[in-house]
Amino acid sequence: MPRIFKEMGFNSSTVLSAADYVRYVDASSKDFVPAKTAPIIKRAEAHLTKEIPILPASVYLDYPRNGNRSRYESIHFARRSMALDLAIAEYCEKQGRFADKLMDVVWAIMEESTWIIPAHLYNSPSHAHYGLGPVYNSDRLHGIDLFSASTSGTLSTVYMLCKDTLDAITPLICEKMEYMLIDRTIKPFINCVFWWTGERGNSVNNWDPWIISNILHTLSVVNVDMYTRKLVVQKCLDSLDNWTALYAPDGGCDEGPSYWGAAGASYFDCLELLYDLSGGKINVYGHPLVKAIFEYIVKFNINGRRFINFADCGPSCHHDGIMIRRMGEKCGSDSLAAFGDTMAVLADGGVSWSHVYRGLRNLIVPTPESAKSNAETKVWFPDLKVMTARECSDSSKGMFVAMKGGHNGEQHNHNDVGNVVIYYNGNPVIIDTGVGTYTKQTFSNRRYELWFMQSSYHNLPDISGVAQMQGRKFASTDEVYDAETGGVKMEIGGAYRDEAGVKSYTRETVMKNGKVYITDTMSLDGERDVDFHFMSAKKPEITEAGKIALPEGRVMTYDTDLEAEVEEFPANDGGIQRNWQSEVMWRIHFRKKMESGSYTFIVE
Repeated sequence: MPRIFKEMGFNSSTVLSAADYVRYVDASSKDFVPAKTAPIIKRAEAHLTKEIPILPASVYLDYPRNGNRSRYESIHFARRSMALDLAIAEYCEKQGRFADKLMDVVWAIMEESTWIIPAHLYNSPSHAHYGLGPVYNSDRLHGIDLFSASTSGTLSTVYMLCKDTLDAITPLICEKMEYMLIDRTIKPFINCVFWWTGERGNSVNNWDPWIISNILHTLSVVNVDMYTRKLVVQKCLDSLDNWTALYAPDGGCDEGPSYWGAAGASYFDCLELLYDLSGGKINVYGHPLVKAIFEYIVKFNINGRRFINFADCGPSCHHDGIMIRRMGEKCGSDSLAAFGDTMAVLADGGVSWSHVYRGLRNLIVPTPESAKSNAETKVWFPDLKVMTARECSDSSKGMFVAMKGGHNGEQHNHNDVGNVVIYYNGNPVIIDTGVGTYTKQTFSNRRYELWFMQSSYHNLPDISGVAQMQGRKFASTDEVYDAETGGVKMEIGGAYRDEAGVKSYTRETVMKNGKVYITDTMSLDGERDVDFHFMSAKKPEITEAGKIALPEGRVMTYDTDLEAEVEEFPANDGGIQRNWQSEVMWRIHFRKKMESGSYTFIVE
């Protein structure tokens, strides 16, 4: 796939000096909208009476000691959110009301030995095995992870908005801030080779554009010479090209729609920053892959804030609609621009310290009063191997179905080749449970011991008691998409280990007249026990032989040769319980001893 900047002939030679640089060069207004800053000021007022949370070494050590990453991260994140709220509030008022508290929070953040979170300490260049951040003076280069870069973006925003205010107290705060932004971000980025840049020829993920976006935002604020300015931008261009070089032509994000907010959306942040830094000369919005990457998110939308949550993703997420509208306008996609309005009307994107540039741009654009989108009724991602079909272009009405193929070595992978989800009137019927709370186990060699990562807890069968296996070779093949019906058929037997005894297993999913048909056809190497599964967040009920009542008044019809059972089991995970607002989940079993056969499950 293309290295877009190199392909289109762009390099850092067009980068402007700090004196010539103009922020938001294409924006019609650069003033914050009062209606959007009002809730931020209110939060900042609440911060005035709060203690700044401390970050003890013992809490940092939670992760290596017991795998918990949430305790430290909640404090780490709270400090940065507090700093951003206070900076925006002080910038809006310019009365000094928030100045001392802002200074204290910024000082506390600068006093942290490392800005890397415990789970990402392996990104530190040396001595990470001790369990604490190893850099305590300038004799070693700092590491850069997602949240150290986001911290840099946050402090750069504080510097940008409130330098005059802080200098009036003492110039040492901003002097130290600029020093640390260069020392902890600019210098190590130039002098180290990190895995997330792809410089070693390795594959990269959302870390690349997410981190680069915050580095570019930092570069736009700090005072560095032109040589350094161009050097940083060129390395950013090369790193972003390493990201697109591995991207599928259909723009499909195998990390899932929640991570698209840090992948495709962060890439857009980078494009806007590069456009500003070059005075509009670096412009790749017209490239077809750029448009495909951006349009993924509208094609993966079910309704409102509900998205197809394959991979590590909850059942709903919200993306910055103001940003998405700009995406649509800049890459020439009317559907994307309209979807951006829909997202913005549902809930304002706000300002997040981890993606602060887009948040600042959100603040200068009023929220639209109304929106109307027209959803595609049939979508096929030929590279990602995902189909979607809906009964009605009004996403809030009728049946919706999605099915995925692909392989079990995807980024943020779940073992789920052939998985299907069904929604009705925008609400869940047959679900992908999604991901639980992140712990050390989530990204370890014990990942697939977590029940929600296993195919047995997706809408897939166990065959001879064998579930699907992780790894790129465990994949679908022979995918055939029917553009007329919007249905897809594929061989998914290759996702199972040899012990399952699968000679062939095809799954076909199609919608006809508002009914979803899932047809599984198997040929096994002998008589085997097969246990088909379907997941639900609300209790299904076997009403009679061959029929099961599902959520949203839907009914599943099945062959009475199959032995049906509804299983209730504890979620045992706070993330799953919050996502589905239930302490238990339900799994439908359809069991059959068979050597070959074909069974169709109909949801209507």
